[in-house]
Amino acid sequence: MAVEKHNRLDMATRQLETALSLYFEGQDQFSVITLAGAADEIFGQVLRAQGQEPRLQELSKSVAAIYRKLYGSEITVKTVADRANHARNALKHWSEGQPLVVEFDVLEEAKDMVERGIANYWSLFGDLTPQMERFEKEVLRAA
Repeated sequence: MAVEKHNRLDMATRQLETALSLYFEGQDQFSVITLAGAADEIFGQVLRAQGQEPRLQELSKSVAAIYRKLYGSEITVKTVADRANHARNALKHWSEGQPLVVEFDVLEEAKDMVERGIANYWSLFGDLTPQMERFEKEVLRAA
């Protein structure tokens, strides 16, 4: 068995590309969330290490500020981020005492996770793959 070296950004890109393929084929949206979520997390961590803000952080700060303006009370950035990661985490983690049944809109969560992965990819590379462009044109334009 040969041990090989693998670049984390390349692996994350492949995970996101596989998530996009599954998304467009209408196949296994749970795997779309998991794969796109893994890519989003790696890209986001690299962005943070470079002193940039990942998409989840931007989104969470904006939602918290809007909530404060509309309701006059605070919601933490962490609370917003936890909600944004609810489906991804439900697919990765379970511990005793948690329910076995969770509720979320799988297609919306898949779309959101792919969008976050693409946004972070863009921030890192300043470019999009053909599948990412297709997603942006077909899915986000229709939203």
